[in-house]
Parts: sequence; C-alpha cells; structure tokens
Amino acid sequence: MSNRLRRRAITAAAVLTLGVAASACGGGGGGGSDSVSVGFELPLSGNFSANGHNEQNGFELGLHDFGRSVNGHKINVKYVDTHADPATALTDARNLIQTDHIDVFEGPLAANEIGAVTPFVGQQGVPVDDLSFCSSQQYTDYNKFGNGITSGWGCDQPALAGGEWAAKEKHWKHIVAVGQDFSFGWEVVGGFAAGFKQNGGTIDKYIWVPNNATDLSAYMSQIPKNTDAVYAEMSGALAVKFTKLYESYGLKSKVPLLGITQLTDYSVLPSESASAINGVYTDAQYCDGISTSANQKFTSEYKAKYHTYPGYYSDAGYVKAQILVSALKSMHGDASDHKALAKAMRAVQIQAPRGPVKISTATWSPIQNNYICQVKKVNGELRNVPIKTFPNMQPWGQLTKQAWLKHYNHDSSGRPS
Repeated sequence: MSNRLRRRAITAAAVLTLGVAASACGGGGGGGSDSVSVGFELPLSGNFSANGHNEQNGFELGLHDFGRSVNGHKINVKYVDTHADPATALTDARNLIQTDHIDVFEGPLAANEIGAVTPFVGQQGVPVDDLSFCSSQQYTDYNKFGNGITSGWGCDQPALAGGEWAAKEKHWKHIVAVGQDFSFGWEVVGGFAAGFKQNGGTIDKYIWVPNNATDLSAYMSQIPKNTDAVYAEMSGALAVKFTKLYESYGLKSKVPLLGITQLTDYSVLPSESASAINGVYTDAQYCDGISTSANQKFTSEYKAKYHTYPGYYSDAGYVKAQILVSALKSMHGDASDHKALAKAMRAVQIQAPRGPVKISTATWSPIQNNYICQVKKVNGELRNVPIKTFPNMQPWGQLTKQAWLKHYNHDSSGRPS
C-alpha cells in the first residue's frame, strides 16, 4: 500500500471511530470508485449549533428516504464542525477537498462562513451546494466556475416578500428594523427594506446587534413604541433572547413583530416562551405548518425520528439530499466527473416539503414559493402556519433584476443605507 493510501485509510478509520463521519475513503474523483464522498460543513457547537444539528438531521433523513446508494455507489458523508467560524470553515474546506478528495461539498451554514469559503471552493471544480445565497462573490463565482448552486434560499428572497406584504396587506408605513451586524443580517434587512420601500414604506431606524452580544437590553431599549411594526433578523440563541425581551419590555402587546424565518423556526421555537412568540409573523421559504402532503409526510417522519417538528434548516438539509440523489441518479451513481455532476445538480427540479424548487440560471439560487407565516396553536402545539403564499418567486422578488442587483451587491457587503 502506498503512503498516500495508507494515510487515507488511517484517517478514515479514525473518523469512523470518533463517529464524526459516515465515510471511509471517498470517491475523490477517482474515476470508477464505488463510493460518493460528501463533505458537509456545519456549526455543531456554539450559538448556531441547534441550526447545524437540524440541517444534519434533515440531510440524514433525506438520505434515508431518497437513498444512501445509487446504482451500487454508496454515499459517504463526513460532517465537520466549523463552530460558525469563517477561518475554521476555510481550513476545513481545504482539508475536505485537498486531503479527503471529496466529490461534493455541502457548504457551511453561516453567511460569513460561505463568504470565506466561496473564493476557494469555486476554483476547485468540486460541485458545491450552499445553504444560502448571500454574497456577490457567490454570484460571480457560480457564473465563472460553473460548479456552485444554492438550494436553500437567497438570503433576501423571503424578506423581499415580507416587505411587500407589510406595506400592501398590513398597510404599515413606518417600521424599525433590527438585525445582526454581519453580512447575513445586512442582506436580509436590506431585502426587507427594498421590498417595503418599493411599496411606499419607510424604515425609520436600523438597529444593529453584534453576533457575540450576550445582553440585548441596550438594543431593545432603542425601539420606540409608536412605530407601526418591528422587523427583526435574529437567529440561534439571539432569537430566543430577542423574543423574550420583546415581551418583557412590553413591546409585544403594542408593536406587531415580523421577522425572518429563524426568529421562530423550530431550531429555536422549543426554547422560546410561548406567550412571547404566539401570533408573531415571519417571512419564510419554509414553515412547518405547510399543508401539502409532501410536507405532512416530512413533518410526521421527522417528528417520529427526532421528537420535534422540523425547521427551515431541517428542510434545507432534506432538500440537499434530494437534489444530490436526483443528480446522482442521472449519472447512474458515478460521481467521478465533477463537472458533469455539477451540471446535473443545477438541472434538478423537485417537489420538496417547502414546495416546487428549481435553480435559476441567472443566479443559481432557487425559484420557489415564499410564505408569510404566523405562530399559532394547532392541536395544542405551537406551529408556524402559512397565511400568505408567494408562488414560484424569482430570486429578485417583485424588484427588477437590475434594481435587485444594486441592493444585493451593496447590502451583501455592508449595512443598508
């Protein structure tokens, strides 16, 4: 056995022993290998660990439903904990691609991680499926290198729908926006502002919260009680803290709250106060209360296995598995031609729990339904229930593509003005 093969065998054995991966030695573009090697970056510890575990659970359930092997080619997955740290995500990406020789890269979860990893993975030729489409670098590299897609969502896509709904259907004129002070928060809040302003609304104030904030009191106290509503981009542990404080500061009874998916997503909902979130609105590409048969099957199966309802991240992982297996079936399970596999992943069209999903050839991010959801009690349980559907929404929503690109390029790299 060569030194290189011996090192790979030792590494694979160690991974199996630790339970970090489900993989031995991957396909690695080795032409004729019987396995497909997938590297999957997730934050499995830290503030976003619940999100990461939900996405992992969804992917595992997807492989169970759609197949862990295709035409005899076993799908092996190595999960890597990035701790939601961009530098760690980049180091791990280098190891997965250059040392483990993976066939498919399932991109990291946080937008700042994706921003750090994208310039590297784009040049490697390995098929990439990112969770979210949040940066102009993704837009450039997807088109330049031809190996990347986002199957989850455009970061601003639901927010664009939320801005339109807030202005046209709730008739709110003035809103205070609160967001996390990094690229994801800028892009989401910027998308909401673009949709809201397009329909005559005004953002009176932006409040930016550092990702590492532990006490949100100073930010909560800046919200005036005479505004029409508050729009909040908060996720992970910050979403739990925000909703609890929003109630304790007396805002919930006076000022309607609309937020991005993650504000009441099932990655956080079990930890949130029922009185604090009941009735709260979110704009979302997935909510657990979607009434289609596909989602009812998914939610029932997910709850039976994991003892909770799925959230957006769960659905995102499930869809990633569905797209990967569908693409591999068109390749008869052979992942050795990475360029062909990337092309096949781009061409997949599916019926997902969230609804129909296909990849836009303009942005390589999803064309899909978006929803306005509300937290309601259903059979004694709090669920995120759709109250408005925006069917087959383009990545740029109701904006022109030119107007969207102006917002997208600006707000993905800095605070919206």
